[in-house]
Amino acid sequence: MPEQRIQRASKTAKLFVVVVCLIIVVLEAWSAWRAYEVATDEAIRNASNMALALTQHADQSFKEIDVVLLGIQEHMEYDGPGVAGRRRTHEFMVASVAAVPQLAGLMVYDEAGLAIGTSQATLEHRYIQDDYFLHHQRLRTDQAYIGKPMRSRTNGQWIVTMSRRINHADGSFAGVVVADVDLSHFQRYYEQFAIGRDGAILFGLKEGTVIYRQPLLSYSIGLDISKSRLVTNYLSKAEQGSFELRSPRDDIVRLTSFQHCSLYPLFVAVALAKDDVLEDWTRRVWIRGIAVMLLLIIIAYGGNRLVAQVAGRENAELEAISARTELERLYRTLEAQSQKDGLTDVFNRRYFDAALTAELARLNRSGESLSLIMVDVDHFKRYNDTYGHAAGDICLKQVAAALNSVARRQGDIVARYGGEEFALILPNCNAASASAISSRLVQAVRALNIPHEGSSVGHVTISVGAASLASGKGAQVDARELIDTADAALYRAKEQGRDRAIQHDYPRLSVISDYPGLR
Repeated sequence: MPEQRIQRASKTAKLFVVVVCLIIVVLEAWSAWRAYEVATDEAIRNASNMALALTQHADQSFKEIDVVLLGIQEHMEYDGPGVAGRRRTHEFMVASVAAVPQLAGLMVYDEAGLAIGTSQATLEHRYIQDDYFLHHQRLRTDQAYIGKPMRSRTNGQWIVTMSRRINHADGSFAGVVVADVDLSHFQRYYEQFAIGRDGAILFGLKEGTVIYRQPLLSYSIGLDISKSRLVTNYLSKAEQGSFELRSPRDDIVRLTSFQHCSLYPLFVAVALAKDDVLEDWTRRVWIRGIAVMLLLIIIAYGGNRLVAQVAGRENAELEAISARTELERLYRTLEAQSQKDGLTDVFNRRYFDAALTAELARLNRSGESLSLIMVDVDHFKRYNDTYGHAAGDICLKQVAAALNSVARRQGDIVARYGGEEFALILPNCNAASASAISSRLVQAVRALNIPHEGSSVGHVTISVGAASLASGKGAQVDARELIDTADAALYRAKEQGRDRAIQHDYPRLSVISDYPGLR
């Protein structure tokens, strides 16, 4: 039972350590997940803010150019086609290119596509059939048109065109005024934004043509992405938004935010690589994970050590209890052995003396009867002389066993009084009962039929003397006197021929007049 209790306590302690470790792991995992959500949410907010700032920049950049285009239209309307008018228009165009940094050049074409005005120093009379020219030729509109990226005819750099239609007085097509927008202007601006190692900024036309990408790739300018998931799933369905998308080109997962320009059919998308966004988070998770792992190892080790120490202490206590129990058992055994005669295994003389004193004291309190029987093995010296001391020891053991077989009541005491002499203390036993028991003792020894050549009857016999107190309440009965009385009866049995029992009459009736039952 104590071992089961220790095992239960040990299991409970180990379970407690496991639960503590699990709680730490769960809390750390929850903290890491919350940090993950915070990092991704913050990245999406940053991407959204960047997209908003870039669309505002795009709107402003093209608005400034649109104002210049409107100004050229007015100059051509009021200055007229004369030499002086064309000179003033040219001067306005030169001044505008100098004043607007994103403006790379200005051109004016008539209804046939022939160049009739430029911001350059010299005018090259060439014909064009570019997309913006064809757009204005077939569509009468007051809105500016932003064309697809192309190489500049002047310096070969990438540009995007912004154009407006010029009408005759009757509203028919009279040509276009076109501005070349320098894409390096956007490149310089976009380079100021921190988008990480694998991040990207995408600037393009709403219908799905890329104008510029940061960082710039060899194939990105003019790339048609109208069939991509970016356009079909997101740009075509909302003015702004955020999402997570794995790029089909480089297989990088990016957190993307997009925004449409409010003034022109343009969009800006800012995509931050998820690995870049979570780089600090991943490093912190690894560091905290290692720290938590070390903590769990320390807790597990310390917990197991503590459990082992507790179990060891419990085991030590159990061992102490077991040792104490064993000592008590040994003490009882030694005590019992100290009370027993080593040869005959009946009580010894010391125990007899103490027991008789205790019984007389009890008799004085309760007034119950008490009998004392003295037993002596007849002619035992002759037995030893004839058969030897070893046989004599065996004889005494057999006699003691026979006496024990008769005095079997609880409380009866059989003791070896000394040598071949035994004594029996019989509590609650009056004279008649003592006489009957004495006779049975004699018969029990006779029944052993132990050969004895030195005896007249040919076998071992005993002589028995008994003394009884019918009531001893209120009187002080002396143990020595009671023993002497029983001894006197024993001597009478020997004098009358041995192998018999005598019940002795107490001789001093005047001394024990309070005990009329004494026999």
